Amino acid sequence: MSRARAGLLALALLPVLALPAAFAAVPASAQDAGERAALVVRVEGVSFEELLSIPEVRALARAGGAGLLANAGDVATVPGAPGSRERTLELDPLAPGGLETVGEGLREAVLVSPVEELLVIVLGGEASPEMQARKDELVGIAIGSGHPSELFAEVGGAGSLTSGSTRRPGVVTGGDVRATLDAFLGGRSLFAGELAPGEPIEAIEGPPPIELHERYLAQRRMYVPIGSAAALYAGVAGLLAIVCLALGASAPGRLRRFAGWAVLSIPALATGLLAAGHLPELTYATVVPFVCIVTALGTMAFAPLARRSPLLVPAGIGVAVLAYFLFEALLGWTAALTPFLGGSHLDGVRFYGLPNVFIGLLIGASMYVAQRLRVSNGVASIAAVALLAGLPYLGSNLGGGVSLFAAAGLWLAVRERERLGRWRSVGVSVGLTVLGGGAILIAHAISPFETHVSRSGGTARGVAGVWDTFVDRLQVGFDLIAQSPAALIPVVGLPVALLVALRPPAPIRSTFERWPTWRDAIVVTLFAGIVAYVANDSGPAAAGLAFGLGLGGLLGVPLLSGAGKMGS
Repeated sequence: MSRARAGLLALALLPVLALPAAFAAVPASAQDAGERAALVVRVEGVSFEELLSIPEVRALARAGGAGLLANAGDVATVPGAPGSRERTLELDPLAPGGLETVGEGLREAVLVSPVEELLVIVLGGEASPEMQARKDELVGIAIGSGHPSELFAEVGGAGSLTSGSTRRPGVVTGGDVRATLDAFLGGRSLFAGELAPGEPIEAIEGPPPIELHERYLAQRRMYVPIGSAAALYAGVAGLLAIVCLALGASAPGRLRRFAGWAVLSIPALATGLLAAGHLPELTYATVVPFVCIVTALGTMAFAPLARRSPLLVPAGIGVAVLAYFLFEALLGWTAALTPFLGGSHLDGVRFYGLPNVFIGLLIGASMYVAQRLRVSNGVASIAAVALLAGLPYLGSNLGGGVSLFAAAGLWLAVRERERLGRWRSVGVSVGLTVLGGGAILIAHAISPFETHVSRSGGTARGVAGVWDTFVDRLQVGFDLIAQSPAALIPVVGLPVALLVALRPPAPIRSTFERWPTWRDAIVVTLFAGIVAYVANDSGPAAAGLAFGLGLGGLLGVPLLSGAGKMGS
């Protein structure tokens, strides 16, 4: 331990020594028998495992539970008005004695509390350089309540924590800490600063989420390299398909077929990157082979269908993708805790439901299926996927639901354009989108638990509030592009691919003339991808796979059907 920081021990213990006087300053009514008080202890620069290694913290978790804390910055650091029943304490693990000193300071602060029931919340503070190096953005939290003399009893095992905000065992948010203090003290939290949305934290059975934290760290190490490799594969496959179509008859037949299967494998690739989150161990040795196998088998399993019609191949792939996502929704989206395409549910934005990055995949898969159905059945199937994406008990993703309802409306308008005419087609498309989005909003409004949608809706009051929310969501998309210029590829690619679909070159045009329904499916996929960009805060992520599946279908089916032999 650094000697230069030896003097910090006294500084770290000053709040402890002052705590009896602080509680003595509480009005007499606050010190009556049965009165409650709360103590929030912040320990800077310690990981979840280091926090739980402190005996006093483990004992506290036996009186309640321990978990991972996302969005720790939403917990205020400045105490409220003098005389409040809420106190904060900061302990320094780098002072002489280290974590042992932290435990002693915590024990003394608890035992001198002159109340019958004390709520103690111990949480990690700012991440240490070591935590930042391994991309660990989650700190630990332990909570216990009871009589101060009973909080360190060595009885039973440590429990876990959850909240209505996350609906994840072992995971809570900084806003939940504020809500917990509110609920325990019977009124508004007196911490300074604007209150963050949250739900009271609950102690539940089960051990603290040490294994979940290990999986999260493994995902943080690997998802960028693996996701980048997947993007490189998709890019190379797309370029190869374009070259084969451009070369026409001079391109070898086997190469054309390989390129066609490669671009049509993008749905299976994306699904595999999500499904890998279920693997028992997350290592390169397990994840990479798994994703490769799912991509290859999930695509080539439908090769026999190509003998009957090339359009049955994307239809079969679409059915498989939609079936998997229904299965994932029924499992509670557990793979989304550690996916390898996009961020984790533990990153502190969306803790449950359909991740935005897979919205485009559902759009494309729905259109792959709808093109083989009667118009009415196709619209109904897309609308069913929209409800899967948007309803609170399933995908709980308003932007995803709206984007898919837009796809359903566009499909009806495009397929029935001759009967409806231009303006009625526009009205039908917009009307179905609005009605579907409204149904999802109503479902969230009457949901017995608060959701991402109901929480956002509560802050967007009136037309001005809705407009401000819309502008803020667009700004998030702009920020994502600024942080990662590669996100601009699908944003620019969608309108370019849509223009090609509307004014196709000869090899693609011959396929569209043979199967006009396939042309409509590709056009709707790409146009709905543009809607997804506008309807979601992380627009580039939501639109990305719509571009991938739209372009894959645009190039893949002509290559499988032999249109690539025709030259230009």
